[in-house]
Order: sequence, then C-alpha cells, then structure tokens
Amino acid sequence: GVKRATVRPVDPAVNFFEDYVPGLTTVAKVMSIKGVQANLDLAANVKGRLHITELLDDVSGIVAKSSNDVFAAAGVRVGDRIQVKVIGLHDSKVYKFLPITHRASPLKSVIDVTVRPSELAADWASAPADKSHSRVASWKSAKPGDSFKGFVKGVQEGKNKGKTVVLVSLNSSLVGHLPILAATSSFETASHPDRYFVPGRPIEVRVSMVDTKSKEVILAPHGDYISDVELPIASRAQLVPGARVICSVFKTLATAMFTEIELVEPASGTNKAPRTTHVHGSVDAFHAADTLSAKPFAKYSVGQLLEAVVVWVSADAKDEHIKVGLSLRPSVLDPAKFPPSGVADPIIASSADVNVGQVVRGYIKQTSEVGCFVGLGRNVAGRALISELSDEYVREVKTAFPSDKLVSAVVTEVNRELNRISLSLRPSRIGDTTGSDGAAKRRLDQIEVGETLKGTITRIEEYGVFIKPDDSFVTGLCYIREIADSETPVDPKALYEVGDRVLARVLKVDVAKDRLALGLKASYFANASDSESGSDNEDEEMESVEASSDEAEEDASEEEDEAASNDDVDDDEDDDDASAESESDTDESDTSDLAESALPVPSGFQWGDDEVESGNSGNGPTAAIRNADSDSDESSDESSDEEAGNGKGKKGKRSKMERITQDVTAELSEQAPTRTTDFERLIVGSPNSSFVWLQFMAFYLGQSEVEQARTIAERALKTISPREEQEKMNVWVALLNLEHRFGTKETLDGVLKRAIQFMNPKHIYLQMAKIYERADQFVEAENMHKVATSKFSGSCKVWVLFGLFYLKHGKVAESRDLLARALQPLPKRKHIKAITQFGQMEFKHGEPERGRTVFEGVLGTYPKRVDLWSVYLDMEIKVATSSSQDAASALSEHCWDAARKLFERVTSMKHSSKKMKFFFKKWLAFEKAHGTDASIEHVKQRALEYVNSLSS
Repeated sequence: GVKRATVRPVDPAVNFFEDYVPGLTTVAKVMSIKGVQANLDLAANVKGRLHITELLDDVSGIVAKSSNDVFAAAGVRVGDRIQVKVIGLHDSKVYKFLPITHRASPLKSVIDVTVRPSELAADWASAPADKSHSRVASWKSAKPGDSFKGFVKGVQEGKNKGKTVVLVSLNSSLVGHLPILAATSSFETASHPDRYFVPGRPIEVRVSMVDTKSKEVILAPHGDYISDVELPIASRAQLVPGARVICSVFKTLATAMFTEIELVEPASGTNKAPRTTHVHGSVDAFHAADTLSAKPFAKYSVGQLLEAVVVWVSADAKDEHIKVGLSLRPSVLDPAKFPPSGVADPIIASSADVNVGQVVRGYIKQTSEVGCFVGLGRNVAGRALISELSDEYVREVKTAFPSDKLVSAVVTEVNRELNRISLSLRPSRIGDTTGSDGAAKRRLDQIEVGETLKGTITRIEEYGVFIKPDDSFVTGLCYIREIADSETPVDPKALYEVGDRVLARVLKVDVAKDRLALGLKASYFANASDSESGSDNEDEEMESVEASSDEAEEDASEEEDEAASNDDVDDDEDDDDASAESESDTDESDTSDLAESALPVPSGFQWGDDEVESGNSGNGPTAAIRNADSDSDESSDESSDEEAGNGKGKKGKRSKMERITQDVTAELSEQAPTRTTDFERLIVGSPNSSFVWLQFMAFYLGQSEVEQARTIAERALKTISPREEQEKMNVWVALLNLEHRFGTKETLDGVLKRAIQFMNPKHIYLQMAKIYERADQFVEAENMHKVATSKFSGSCKVWVLFGLFYLKHGKVAESRDLLARALQPLPKRKHIKAITQFGQMEFKHGEPERGRTVFEGVLGTYPKRVDLWSVYLDMEIKVATSSSQDAASALSEHCWDAARKLFERVTSMKHSSKKMKFFFKKWLAFEKAHGTDASIEHVKQRALEYVNSLSS
C-alpha cells in the first residue's frame, strides 16, 4: 500500500509511519507525564506512549512516593529527547493493543515504546515479533503463580469499604486487582488506602487467581511488596485469642453480626500460587460495645471495615473450616485506655464472674409460662422464674418479655458447681427508685403499716380487689371483708371496676412472702377527715399540674414538629407541598393521642381536673357519676363532723359545692363533652370541623370502643363537605393512626388504599411514612418513602423527606446516594432547591463539612444567588453556635472563624449595592451577637470602604 509520511519527525531517519516497527530504536520527545505514563512525540503526526513498567529493569532500589519519582530515576523528564525502542501499536480510541501490521491512522494510533536498558541493548532483529507479542498481555494470558514487579495505579473504592481494591499496573496493557482485605492486616492502612498505595509506587505481587466471570486478575502480596505496609494474615495459626484482625461486615442480626476475614497463604510446595481463604467471624451482642444496648448492631452496615480482637476459635474435625469469635469492645481493643474497672457491662464468661446481689444486664433468650432465660454472656445464661419477672401482674408474659429484649436483673442465687445463675427482673429487687413512667417508687420494705396509699384497681376477683399504689412497685390485695363496714359480704364487682381510683389503708406488710394487705373500709378514714380534705385539695392540685404538664408537652411537640418541618424540609415547591406541611402539623397534634395510646386508653383530650381522673379510670360517665356521689357522701360526713366540732373547713366545703353546681349548670360550649348526646349536638353545629370529630373518636377510644371510633371516622368522611379537603385529610390521618395502632395489617391496607383514592396520594404516603416512623417501624417507613419517590419522582419534597429520614436514623451513605438518584427524575429547575436542602440536612443531621462541600459546589455555579449565600451563612452560624456551647471556653472563640471567613468572601465579591447592604447588615448583627468591639469595628470599616469605592 501507499506509505504515510511523517511530519517533522524527531528522528530525521524515520520518514514514514510504517517505519515504526517493533525493535526500531529511535528518538522521541517527552511532552508530559500523567499518572503512570509519559506522553511522547515521535513526529508532529505520530504520538508515542512510555508506560512506567517500561522504564527500568530493576526498581527494587528506588524509593519512590509517586510516579514522578520513578520517571525521574529513569532520567525521563518533560522536554527531554530520549532514545526509545518501539514495542508495538496502541489504539487511542478503544485502548486496545494492536498488531504492528494492523493498518491504522497515525492520528488514531499511539506507538508503545520502552527505555529499559536491557531492551535498548538487545537485538530484536532475530525475532522482533516474539518480543512484541510478549507484551500483548491480557487477563487470559495471566496464570496463577505469575509474579510481577509492577506499580500502583490507584485505589478503586467499592460500594462499601470491604470491596475496595488496589489497582496495580503489571505492564503497559494489564492491570491487576489487589483486594484491600488481602493487601494488609493494618486497620489504618485499610481505612485510608490512598495514603499508602500512592500511584506510581513500586509493588511486588503475585497472581492469586484469574476471575473469568469478571475478567479480572486477582493479586496477592509477594516478595518485597511495599516496605511501610503490613502484610496480611498468612496462616490460620495467627488466628489465636488476642490477635488483632480487620474484617468486613456481610450480615447483621438483632443480637449477632457476621464478618469476613481474608487469609493470604503464600505460595509453597505444590501450591505455586498464593491461596486466599475466607474465614467467617462472628460478633455477639456482648462483644459489640462495653455498654450493652437494645440495638447493638444498628450502626453497622454491610461492607463496613472493622478492627476486632479474636476471643475464641472453633475448627471442625478435619480442621478445614474454622470460625472465630470477635470482640469490638474498646476495653478489649485498648485495655490501657479503657480499663475493665470503668466498663459499664463487663464480660461474663461463667458463673464465677457474678455474685449474689450484683446487678447485671443481658438479652432474653427464651420466655415460657414459667419464666425466662436471660443471656448474660456468650455461653452464660440466668433463669428468672415468672414470679421474679415483674412487680405487677403480667397477663401476656411472652409479649412483655420478648426474645432479644435488653433487661436488667439482680443475681439472687449462684451455683458455681452446676454453673447456674438465678435472677430477678423485678425493679423493686434491682434497686430502682423510679418506675417506667419516671415517677418515684418505693419497695415493700419501705411501706409502713397504718399509712394511707392512693392507687388504682387493677384486678377484681370474688375474694377481693388488687390495688396498685401510685408510689410503690408492689400490688396490694384488699379482701372482701376489708372492703366495707357492713356485716354482710359485699360483691366487689358491683362496687368497683378495673381502673377505679381508691384510697387504701395499709393493714399488713409481709416482706418475706412479698405481700401487702390493704383496707378500704370507711371506718379506717373516719378519724382523718381533716387530713382527707387536705388530701382532696392536694389531689386537685396534682391533677391540675399533670393536666397543664400534658398540655405543655403537646404544645412543645407541635412546636418541634413545626420547626422540623420548616427548618429541615422547607419545601415550598407548590401549593400541594404547602398543604402537606399543614397536614403534617395536624397529624402530629390532633391525632397524637390516637397514635400513642394503648388499650385501655385515656380520652385523648384533657378538659379539667374531674375529667382527667374520669378519663384515666377508663370507666366513662358511670364512674364519673359514682365518684361524684362518693364525694357528696364524704362531704356530708365531713359537714357533720365539723358542725359537731369547731366548724373548721366550711369555706372549703362551700367552695367545692359551688364548683360542682357551676359544672352542672354550665353551658356545653364552656366544658368538655362527657356524653354521646353532647358530641352529637356539637356535630350538628359544626359538621365540617375535624377537631370535633377527632374528639368524638377519642371519647370512644377512652372507653376501649375501637369499633365505635371507626364508625365515627366513617361518618365524618361522609359528612364533611368535599370542599373542606384539609378537614377530610385530618380525619383520614386519624383513621390511619387508629388502624395502625389497634387494627390489623389488612384493615390498615384497606384504609390506606381508600385514602389514596380520595385524597392527594403523595400526602397520604408521606403521612403513612411518619406514622411508621413514630412507631419505630423503620423498615415499613423506608418502604413507604420508596413508594412515594417512585410514584412522585418529580416532587422535590418526597426526595428531601426521604433523605431526612435516612439521616435521622444514621444511614448517611444512603441519604447521599439518594441525592444523586433524585437529580435524575427531577426537573432542572428544582435541582438547586434539592441540592441546597440536602446540604442543609447535612449541616443539621450529618457532617457539616459535607454540607459546606454541597453549598460551595452550588455557589460556584450560581455566585450571585443571595438566597443561597444567606442560607449558607445561617448554617455556618448555627454550627458555630452549637460548637461554642460544647467547646471549652479557650477554644470557643475559634468556632466563629468559618462564619467570619464566609462573610469576608461574600462581601469581597461584586454584588449590587442593595445586596451588599443586606450582607453587611447581617455581618454586623452577627458580630454584635458573637464578636468583640474590634470585630464590630472591622465590619463597619469594611462597609465604609465599600461605600467609598462606589463614590470613587
């Protein structure tokens, strides 16, 4: 064919492109050095490539920290003219090594050359084709056991840390993969591989295997390897208790986590290639941390790299497969820094590690009708009889004490010979001083005979009633003979109902048998009318305080929800989103009681002192009437006693009677409805008010009438006008809360499908996700968010709320991946909005540094957006405020440096005078709040300089 002429060749002896054949020694000019190759010019229209593996015959004596050091050691520098030898042809478009006989365009081909001294001196005239072919290497030509002196090309991060690999250039056309777990036994190196495996560093490796599926050459360390990198574990003999290893998480359960450790056995004997063995390691809940937690492995994710210490090793009969137990406890990893004396939950290996009276913590392994077994260590468990599970009567033992639940217990008996431990889970024996509600509680031995207790009836039998005192762990029994002063037996079921509030006298305390005898006879309190009157007043005051406290908590909850809605996800993309924000607030406030109550439930709305007590009793209007009659009788008795005495207490009696009369004669609009007819009257007056309908539902729930509450919700949906979309939405959300709490999965799915048909589906899905999240059903909440993002992928709100959900529950990586996914379906006009809101979430719930990166990227594209600068400044100020409160006084002043630098930047840019005025005013307000007189003066001086620059 026609030869193609070279243009201005570096070597005048080469005039045609076809003259560049393997074995030709010529001259080239070094144009640049990038990564692991130098780019050359052989002519103006002929390019060349010198790979780092073609520089030297021996790199063992070179101390190189980067590829530039290796090129410098070989005498290759930019601008130099160097002698090279042609070894082949490389297609620059498809990065494929081609035969030199392949006819290709000079502009699309790159000549591969070498400067190895041995190659320059060798005579290729005898067999140039063989020399060239020896470099045409691919994954197919590599064989297990082949050794290479290559160079680090870079680090390839996997989707998780455990899949990270070090890329090694074996020659000019072959790259091998060195898995990070097979590259080192140092956790520091594996966590930050880019610090040690720098591109261009010489490395000696050996082929471990060739993966034909992924077409990859898998490598293992060999020979000199890298001097400052620790070699991986080479044999099973190194896996002994106390050995430190790095592992990768591949599965997590409630009370166990499974990991993977890689052993790299070097080539020896019949094994010409290194052998990589995967050893399974497990971490139980007792070795996850020094302080046991209910969810010990919630913070770990699949693929995460961990540093652990081997605590036990198990091998099968043939010793072919071994399993190791690992510990992540700081006290095991670093005993000097975390001594055992400071460990909250020390390791319990046998019954010898516990003593009678010691308080321990563990996880319930199994629960039956006779008690439960509590795991205290890997092979240690204690037994608690059913009588030692709780101070209160428990109807459903398996429900109250499910498997894997974290509990505290006190050791009551230890049999070291049989390695048996007896436990008690009763708070009174453990030494607790408060109950589950946080109220102060007393043990049985702290109760004295003769004192008066307030309590609630929890159970009624033919022989008496069981009473739970408010301030005690134990439950007392009042026999029928101690209920009334009458000579004939009384029927306790006719006098009392479960949930009634009573006043009882302590008759007997038997600590040995753990029994408390109580009395309800009126004669026990006949001589204590004055103190009883004072007690009544105290009751009223306490109930008033409780009611106001509950209201304050509800208000605080609403304010927090509003703040979270406005600050975390301030998404005003359209009117629908704005209404969704409103619905979220309504759901949090109006339906909170429906979502959080358990049968029997309180009424959900606290109207006043008497109604609170009646609602707590769970007895409805009947109990209220009975309590009112009881109060009247007591008042009559008190009146008789006082008239017989000195007439004290008449004022209190008269004010109480006046209050009762006022309540009876008050208008319905001024008091809480207590009967069905009252609610029906309110509905007639306000048929479109969701607040009234929700009150009616809560009224029936307070009486444990769930079906009636459903009926009221259905009536509301039919009655409320279709124009009142927000009111209907409130009822739908309340009905979803009700079915989620008291219904079945089928009823909840049915209501959800109907709500989606009649209301805005996007808002319904988001509300359902919130319901699941409040109930700690995070998997269901995540699935609901996924449905919302798939169905409404063009809505910025659903993506932002999903990201916020991930961040709040510690799934930082998933939240960040979500942003990249969100930008694909979202319209371009919403990209900035989505990115900035994810950035704000990083500041508040993630890593502030990540948030800064997000804002810097956006502002780099839109530097004139004042709104973005303002949000960025506000985020920096909030972070600085939080840091200044946590930091020591000596360091708190430096917390504001980032915000000050940002103000300096934005005021140094060119903006309109109106925008500059805004930034200077904001800066001045910031310095007045957090700065000094000098910093305030500095801001004023900068503003003055800007004004002067305008006039000039």
